[in-house]
Amino acid sequence: MKAKQLQKNKSIFLYCGSCVLLTILLVVSARTADGFAEWYAKSVFPFISNTLGRLLSPLPFSLFETGVVLAFLFLVFGLGKASWLLLKNKSSFRPWVQQRLKGIACIICSLALLFALNASVNYNRMTFAESAGYEFTETSTEALFRLAGILIDDLNQAEPGIDRDPDGLLSLEQTDLHQEAIAAMKKVGERFPLLGGYYPKPKPIFLSKGMSYLGVTGIYSPFTMEANYNRDVAAHVIPFTIAHELSHLKGFMREDEANFIAYLACRSSDSETFQYSGALNALLYTLQALRPQVSAEEYAAVLAKIPEPVWIDIDHNRVYWGQHTVSITALARSANDSYLVANAQMEGIKSYGRMVDLLLMSSLDGIQKQ
Repeated sequence: MKAKQLQKNKSIFLYCGSCVLLTILLVVSARTADGFAEWYAKSVFPFISNTLGRLLSPLPFSLFETGVVLAFLFLVFGLGKASWLLLKNKSSFRPWVQQRLKGIACIICSLALLFALNASVNYNRMTFAESAGYEFTETSTEALFRLAGILIDDLNQAEPGIDRDPDGLLSLEQTDLHQEAIAAMKKVGERFPLLGGYYPKPKPIFLSKGMSYLGVTGIYSPFTMEANYNRDVAAHVIPFTIAHELSHLKGFMREDEANFIAYLACRSSDSETFQYSGALNALLYTLQALRPQVSAEEYAAVLAKIPEPVWIDIDHNRVYWGQHTVSITALARSANDSYLVANAQMEGIKSYGRMVDLLLMSSLDGIQKQ
């Protein structure tokens, strides 16, 4: 009987086994074979990213979000159907469940392989900092003061040119977010060729409020090659987030580097809205790093230099997250932390803040003003 069952399910075992074997081979090679991840990131990944990106970019919705919603609906339907069979038709329960489990196994193995192809391997490539020739130096309080000053100057230059709504908040109504984001990424790609080439259209998430309760502003989907963003958050967060997610499509998976690339793209943009978003988000990370190192008086002196209109956006953002933080938010953050650690970012969610180290290096090397 067992031999008969094995023969009947041979194709499923072969498919799932092949997916698992290839997934393990890719991950192990990326982590142990010198040069493999870098070769893959430059030779194989761009083909996958550009092909899938071109195919799915024209869709007016996020295929990733659609897949998540459908998976949830199928789960609910499946549990309902299984419960009904268990109560009303027990003879059909076992074969029905077995058939569904086969399908689920194939889907999970396929997704695991896609994740390895489009995310896991790239976590082990040469970092953007190494590719750009940067070397990390010890962060000093003096350097942080100087960086904060540069970013505040950038805010002063960009702020007069942005649109604000009647409440004084940054308005994105007159900004073509998608085209400006792509243009900004292509422009920074002229300076850093690894960021050059094709970019698909970013996708806003329809269920963005749900993302906010999870504490998420953007999601890169390695399964559909889509840069998804939360459209419900404070306006100044959105351009920066879009650029962050688009940077993942070039194979730079580390969160600190995606943040830094997002800043560079916003800083390079012809749009003052993007310049403002990049400078403000970078400043908030810098202030977070500066605060523990200085006295309350010194910190207050830095804050006093921030233009008054900018505080309207900062305060709105603080209130927004206060209204969207629930018990599940902490769980989501813990899950994200574990995910980052599992992918060789040992600092977990703290790695987002390491963007400041890159900002310091770029400001010292003069790239800030180019």
